[in-house]
Amino acid sequence: MKSEFRQWIIQNKVGLLSKDQLIQLADNYIIDNEVFPDWVTKISLGESLEREPLLDLILEPINEDDCKIIARELLTLYKKGELNTQKLGDISHKLYLSLEWGCEAFDKFIWISDEVDLIEQGYKSNSDLETNIEKVLGEVIAL
Repeated sequence: MKSEFRQWIIQNKVGLLSKDQLIQLADNYIIDNEVFPDWVTKISLGESLEREPLLDLILEPINEDDCKIIARELLTLYKKGELNTQKLGDISHKLYLSLEWGCEAFDKFIWISDEVDLIEQGYKSNSDLETNIEKVLGEVIAL
């Protein structure tokens, strides 16, 4: 359960999930369960999760295992057309800034972010962008 909330917190941090959506997920958990940890209440109230094991992204930063899950979600939403290229570029930008410099996931997300920026600025054609993005996200999932 805590790992699922960690993913939602990461999704909130990178802009894939709004603060209100994160709070709603916590509220739903509280409604559906008679007993729940204090940290679920903190999420529901929008309070800090500082020093909460697994949920404090400063103490336990986003890692490549987290990126695999996020990449899977991004790929699914992108293929369904529920996530446009600009939003994917923004999320990728926030993700690589949250990762350790030079790790494989960092390299993949910075590539997506840069590629989208180059296309938006008119320096590059977007002819193979969709295929390349799907390929790169697949590579992150396979890490």
